Amino acid sequence: MSTLAGAVVGVSSALIAERIRWRRDQQRDGSQTRRVVYSEFLMALSRGHSDMRTVVLQVDRSTDDRLYGDLHQALDGSGVWRFRQSLSLTASAEIIQLAVKACDALTRMRDGLIEDPDVRGDAYFRVRADLWRENARLREAMRKDLGMDGPPDPEVGQCRYPIT
Repeated sequence: MSTLAGAVVGVSSALIAERIRWRRDQQRDGSQTRRVVYSEFLMALSRGHSDMRTVVLQVDRSTDDRLYGDLHQALDGSGVWRFRQSLSLTASAEIIQLAVKACDALTRMRDGLIEDPDVRGDAYFRVRADLWRENARLREAMRKDLGMDGPPDPEVGQCRYPIT
């Protein structure tokens, strides 16, 4: 009987240890997946901004209708909308909300560049500051979610224009 009890205790201990190891591996895999999705999304935001600037800075910039289409294509081609969908499968509600705000700031930038395609003017600097602020808040929340320590993102609160 004591042999049977010892076997039950031994098997139970092994099962519990395996369950703990499995849960730890699941958490690590989830964190790695989020890290990849977060990186892809942030790079798409950056690419969207950069590609829109490239469109506006072209020497042979086209007519209003062509500019409208080129700016929409630059933003859509960045992949930001596709990666935002990936976030909806992997991120917390807080991060999704911050990602939506960053996307909204990027679309306001696109719409502002359609109205006034001057990347040296005050209107552009204001929407760029909004984008940078939302992007910095998003990055900070992502870092926190991934358990990254260190100093806070230096761009949070360091934008040229205050929130209005």
